[in-house]
Amino acid sequence: MHSDLPLKLNVLIVGAGITGLTTAIACVEKGFDVTALEYTAQFSHVGAGLMISSNASRILVDIGLRKPLDACGIHMRRTVFKKWDDGAVLSETTYLDAEEKLGAPLWQVHRADLHDALLAKAKSVGVNIRMGARVKKFNPEEPSVLLDDGEVVRADIVVASDGYRSRARSEMLGCQDDPRPSGNSAYRALIPGAVMKSDPEMAEFMDMENQTTFSWVGDGAHILGYPIRQGEFYNVVSTQTARKATGAQYVVPVDSSEFMERFQSWDPKLVGILKKLPKDGVLEWKLCDLEPMKSWLFPGAKIVLIGDASHAMLPSSAQGAGMGIEDGAAIAELLARAESKSQIPAVLKTFQNLRLPRTTFVADSGRRNAKKWHEKDAKGGTVTDDMWNYDVKNEAREIPIEGI
Repeated sequence: MHSDLPLKLNVLIVGAGITGLTTAIACVEKGFDVTALEYTAQFSHVGAGLMISSNASRILVDIGLRKPLDACGIHMRRTVFKKWDDGAVLSETTYLDAEEKLGAPLWQVHRADLHDALLAKAKSVGVNIRMGARVKKFNPEEPSVLLDDGEVVRADIVVASDGYRSRARSEMLGCQDDPRPSGNSAYRALIPGAVMKSDPEMAEFMDMENQTTFSWVGDGAHILGYPIRQGEFYNVVSTQTARKATGAQYVVPVDSSEFMERFQSWDPKLVGILKKLPKDGVLEWKLCDLEPMKSWLFPGAKIVLIGDASHAMLPSSAQGAGMGIEDGAAIAELLARAESKSQIPAVLKTFQNLRLPRTTFVADSGRRNAKKWHEKDAKGGTVTDDMWNYDVKNEAREIPIEGI
């Protein structure tokens, strides 16, 4: 007999990054008891700018993050693609009425600011976040996890959101599953907004009323720039053949002169931006994704991989965080439809059926973007904008679940 009372579930989340915290908040809002295990002793602020398109921002708005993200983020209003050598405009797209059309904002935020907002929300709604809790082994039968200190933590469902170097993924596959290098790396840097604003030649790049993402493409690389934190910084990210971030080196500090040297023959306006790079704080990141998986479920279907652990993708998709946010919302919606704990395997199989095709398509689109932008005579534009008009919560409510 169906009960109108929500099913009480204990949900254990491994990893408290953007995906893990979104999942935790969404599950608490469905009435579940949630514990999140984070292996680090304290959070560190890594990364730089992120685009959060409407498919993900609608979820963040729904969980109450509109105010903090409006305060720290910027609404993207325009993208301009430029030819790599002379800066000729290849394409231009405006998004002035994007929120009216898509139902949610297009945000550009600092990754750390998004994580801080999620963390504050998770704490406020009662998520039990345990720091320094490193998982040693997963037990799919109970399900449970064994921590390094010998403690066993049990739950009704375990959600592994432990990133692209996932312990859960390797254990499920029975071997160490290292990220798949793309052969490219990204230089990432933040230029102080005050430095940019002090130069009249930089005015178009710091126009906060008509916020624009500029992308230079062609000749085997691409580079984009846009302001973040209400103009506190100008975020610059390039993608090119890897230099120092190779082998076991995933993130390497580099001198800003190396960034400059790589793009010294590009558009003079771009070179003018790169001349303002800080001496320190430039990082080269090895760009990797993961081999697509046929299944994200441990035997018994009570432990599931989500986010980068299951579908890490290249930044050229501009959807890595977005797909993890979608995952978190979807799994909460689907679990809320279960009428008994015995239905958890069916719910997680349905989650996989819903999410695997979409994330595979998005990841492939990111690879196609990079290939398109790196051609000698690149034309600009993206193949991913159509993905923004998507409501994963609605999809999760409507997809059939066997036995429910």
